[in-house]
Amino acid sequence: MQCTDLMKSCFHGYNEFSPHRMLSLKILKKYPNRRIYDTETSTFLTLPDVHRLVTDRVSFQVVHSKTGKDLTRSILLQIISELEEEGRQSLLTNRILEELIRFYGDRMVGLMAPWFEQQILQYLAAQDMLKSKFMTTLSKPYSTPEKMLRQMMEQYRAVLGQNSSSTNEPDV
Repeated sequence: MQCTDLMKSCFHGYNEFSPHRMLSLKILKKYPNRRIYDTETSTFLTLPDVHRLVTDRVSFQVVHSKTGKDLTRSILLQIISELEEEGRQSLLTNRILEELIRFYGDRMVGLMAPWFEQQILQYLAAQDMLKSKFMTTLSKPYSTPEKMLRQMMEQYRAVLGQNSSSTNEPDV
């Protein structure tokens, strides 16, 4: 699947290959004692601190302090596991996990990872667009509920392609 310019602009903040992300990669070192060290701030971090980096969209990589092996995925999976242990609703149901495990034996796994990522990025972009439109709609002041309903009906008719000046308006 190929991204259009419109889709790329919708993914702002989600594209892991953006130049800004590559320039501002924070390196975290994981030590054998299970502690995670932020090389930029010279402080130790807890998993909730790393979770905060994720939610703040800070780009980072976790590497083993001695071998340099990339441990980012295992830390991210650990955060998900701990969130679910805290009682947060599970996004990865048993069925989804079972299907993902089955993909690991399939030759298509190399194609599935980018496809899954693209689907999630599209979902997040659409969600952001809907939130933005919803907030714009709610921020418009209406002097009366009748004016609000009339405006909503005009928008509805515009979506349907009907003329808003028709004489058969519903009672408000």
